Amino acid sequence: MLDPDEWRNRHVHWHAYAEIYCRTAVDHTTRAQRLAGKPALVLLAPEDAANWIASMTRRHAHPSAIRLIGTETGIGHVGDDRHIDHDFVTNLDALCQGNSVYQDFPRQTDRLHLWVEAFTPDECPDVRHNQEFL
Repeated sequence: MLDPDEWRNRHVHWHAYAEIYCRTAVDHTTRAQRLAGKPALVLLAPEDAANWIASMTRRHAHPSAIRLIGTETGIGHVGDDRHIDHDFVTNLDALCQGNSVYQDFPRQTDRLHLWVEAFTPDECPDVRHNQEFL
């Protein structure tokens, strides 16, 4: 059985990154490249990380039609409330287990890629963050 507090047991926190790519670009940064840069945010709880993804989606997503799966089947739009709520639940589950979450979606003329990278204190490249969790 999955432990919903695995993130707490492992002292996980997350670094959030956002990158914009033209719609035709298929390459994006690697985890190592992202870690070499400064994160947009450091998030200390899975709810904070899931809320950041939801707020970025709500603010930036271009409302293109999508087919919804799960209990809320039908047609929705990227960035509408049902889409954001569905992703929030899925993302929160993954984050509570101490995992990273990666998402991307279309904007008006490009794509926004979001990365929420999970770290334990031993993995964190920033010594200041490590001190917060020891």
